[in-house]
Amino acid sequence: MAGQRPCLWTVLQCKQQDFQQFLGVDGEEAAARRVKEVCEIGSRAELDRDAAAQARWDERIRRAYLNYQKQHPTNHQ
Repeated sequence: MAGQRPCLWTVLQCKQQDFQQFLGVDGEEAAARRVKEVCEIGSRAELDRDAAAQARWDERIRRAYLNYQKQHPTNHQ
């Protein structure tokens, strides 16, 4: 994710089946809704401009997803 904005990273990940599985949803739109719910935001764009939202995203989504990938190495590319 080096140098990539949280919003863009999240938009791209929401398209990926592995990320959708991590979130427990089926489909890109459901993934986007789940990210917003978990991060307590109304729009993924808030991840780039709200430090508190970005902190929640970093802990609840980004880091949790990285841990998920480590625990399920065959599920992702």
